[in-house]
Amino acid sequence: SSIESWKFQLDAFPNYKVIAVDLPGNGKSSKHEEAEYTMELFADAVNTVLKEETVSKAFFFGHSMGFAVTEVLAQKYPNLCVGIGSIDGAHFELPDDERGKQEWLEYNRSFTESLKEEKGRDEFINALFLPDTPNILRKEVFEMSRQVPLSIGRAMIAGVEKDMKYWAKRQMDIPCLAIYSPVYQLTEEYKEDFKAMYPQVEYHEIENVSHFLMLEIPYKINQIIHDYLENNISNN
Repeated sequence: SSIESWKFQLDAFPNYKVIAVDLPGNGKSSKHEEAEYTMELFADAVNTVLKEETVSKAFFFGHSMGFAVTEVLAQKYPNLCVGIGSIDGAHFELPDDERGKQEWLEYNRSFTESLKEEKGRDEFINALFLPDTPNILRKEVFEMSRQVPLSIGRAMIAGVEKDMKYWAKRQMDIPCLAIYSPVYQLTEEYKEDFKAMYPQVEYHEIENVSHFLMLEIPYKINQIIHDYLENNISNN
């Protein structure tokens, strides 16, 4: 997608320095269709941006697959990471057993294969809306997604497999804010596993909203983020 996904957040936090990044291959950033687009590459790109901005510590928010990027940042650059936030984020955790790992890989590869044509991308994005999601939001999301060449979108999904060292079962004792919609239909087991991995998490579920919460209900999302940062991060 692009930083346009965050247009309602960029000026909503005057007490903080807010930086939005078009990750490699996305938005207005460079696009090389033969490159390997991994979550680690994205984390390194964010680190480079923060160096340029002379930022030594940051709280990282990620939407959808962007949350996986924050998870890599937290592991690879722990001194940089004050905490992480999931806005309906994709969270990866590899099963312990070999059969489970293989099934995980097969699912990811089949997802990658489904994006060979625009029809596959359209079907995937449509699954992230609810029946009453406003058409104007649907149109906006589709327009943003098509800024990313389909080959790069496919490479990003394939890239998840290349970062498997970051998806092992782990406990991350860092501040974490999680806000989820009903779109993923998360199970209670999933939620408990998430909370076990992030024991400091503040976990929110919001009903009747699509995957694109920060665009659809920005005032509510911004208030949750503001209150969390003020109560948990501001004095650190």
